[in-house]
Amino acid sequence: MKRHRYLWPIAAAVLLSTACDSPLDTNPTDAIDSDDALNTPRGIELGLNGAYRGLQTSDLYGKVHMVYPDLYADNLEFTGTFQTDREVALRNISTSNVQIRDTWFALYDGINRTNNLLDAIPGVSGLSPEEAEQATAESLFLRSLYYSILVMYHGGVPLITEPSRGVDESSQVPRASEGEVWNRVITDLEAASASLAYEFNPVRATAGAADALLARVYLETGEYALARDKATAVIESGIYQLNDDYESNWTTKRTRETIFTLPYSINTTNSLAFWFFPDALGGRRGFAPTQEFFDAHEDGDARRDFNIGINGGDLFGKKYFRIVNEDDDVVVLRLAEMYLIRAEANARLNADAQTVRDDIDIVRNRAGLPDLPATVDTQQELLDAVLNERRFEFAFEGHRFFDLRRFGVATTVLGITPERLLFPIPQAEMDVNPALEQNPGY
Repeated sequence: MKRHRYLWPIAAAVLLSTACDSPLDTNPTDAIDSDDALNTPRGIELGLNGAYRGLQTSDLYGKVHMVYPDLYADNLEFTGTFQTDREVALRNISTSNVQIRDTWFALYDGINRTNNLLDAIPGVSGLSPEEAEQATAESLFLRSLYYSILVMYHGGVPLITEPSRGVDESSQVPRASEGEVWNRVITDLEAASASLAYEFNPVRATAGAADALLARVYLETGEYALARDKATAVIESGIYQLNDDYESNWTTKRTRETIFTLPYSINTTNSLAFWFFPDALGGRRGFAPTQEFFDAHEDGDARRDFNIGINGGDLFGKKYFRIVNEDDDVVVLRLAEMYLIRAEANARLNADAQTVRDDIDIVRNRAGLPDLPATVDTQQELLDAVLNERRFEFAFEGHRFFDLRRFGVATTVLGITPERLLFPIPQAEMDVNPALEQNPGY
């Protein structure tokens, strides 16, 4: 009914635990006092905050999910010492890679938290109908986000929608098909969108955030008209607006371009700046922009010198720059993506070329670049222009590999076999769940 306001602030004290033998071996209330379990409004509040906080771990948006899609592709190269990262850069990930395992566990831990919330909310008598609907919608949005990351990396995965508090035969769930996982994501997001409000609150799930994620999902699943329509709904909502300059998305926290972001603080930090910055600036520089990526920018593109720095002749990423406090927010969804989603969807639907160019040019002009020439007018030329623009606009934001795969050029650009278009299922999970089948080639 899209009428609800936000009932609970994000509580900085709710911590995520990912130390477990299986993604199902989790305690959804491990940071909640026993008197405030998921049978009270306070317990629901804390449990929901914990489900948000699960996204902030270094195994997800705090490092890995902002880095690996660019490291596996052609925007970043390996410059560190960790074998887990090296395997990703070489596009030769072993099934025993502990970082892939930990990210898998973190995703299912978050899913289990949302499943427990969805199971508990109807039975909490102290919640008003409006509060229950709000909490349900936010939980559905979060579960969809967790699952969307899983299916992007691994394809079909176990689709678990009931809470689990331990590992037994009931937790040995086979993989659902990729289509089944996407269908669940879409169903949950449509339900969340219908219940949430269109209003500016970028640190919580909103109708705008649900529709923006739906636009992304519909594009990925080939539902181009629906992707176009959802992106248009967000653009025309009047809630969001592009910043005048690109860098404001990071130099200023929670601008009007931000649709959904993960807030970090001195008490809730991430390691992005540390891993991007060189030793001389207080970091580790475990990965760095490739020279080819730096050189590929057009002259005058303001994004290059904001995203990439040079220290002692070495390139380093500086989009995330709060090295002292390590409190860069991580923007998950922002308005610029909606323009480029709509441009891609329209190009795939053979819309008028000027319509496609208009959306691309909005993003280009903000970066200090001129309009695309009118000679860019065939479907392939327009799609190439979208892919090119996404590379520079979303550097180090977790998109590049998935973009190359969606456009059908990943095997050529990256020199990989089709089997390497998906990451492996972690061997640790295969060992405890005999119902699972490994991805081909691993």
